[in-house]
Amino acid sequence: MPSEEPSTTERLMGALISKMENMDEDLQILKAENKQLKAILNKPEVVFKKAGFVKTSTPFSEDILQDPFRGENEILLKGGEVQQSAIPQTNEEFHALSWEDIHEMASAVKE
Repeated sequence: MPSEEPSTTERLMGALISKMENMDEDLQILKAENKQLKAILNKPEVVFKKAGFVKTSTPFSEDILQDPFRGENEILLKGGEVQQSAIPQTNEEFHALSWEDIHEMASAVKE
C-alpha cells in the first residue's frame, strides 16, 4: 500500500504541474494579443479608416431657425428682461473658461 500512494501523489503532482504550465502558456498568449490590440486601439483613426469611414464635418444649416430654449442664441429671457450672455460657442472657448467664469454664468442664469 505505501508504494501505491507515492505513485498516485506523483501522478497528481505531475498533472497539476502540467496544467499550471499550460495555463501559463495561455496567459502569455493572451498578454501578447492584448498588447497587439492596445497598439491598434491607440489610434482609432486607423481603425475607422480600415473600416471604410471617412472623417468629415457637416456645417449647420442656415435655413433652420434657432431654438430659443436650447440657448443657441445669445439672448436669454428671464423675468421679462433681456440679458446678453457670453456663452461660449466652441469647445476651445469652453475649455478656456476659468471656474470663476463658470460660476458667474451659473449665477447669471439663476437671477
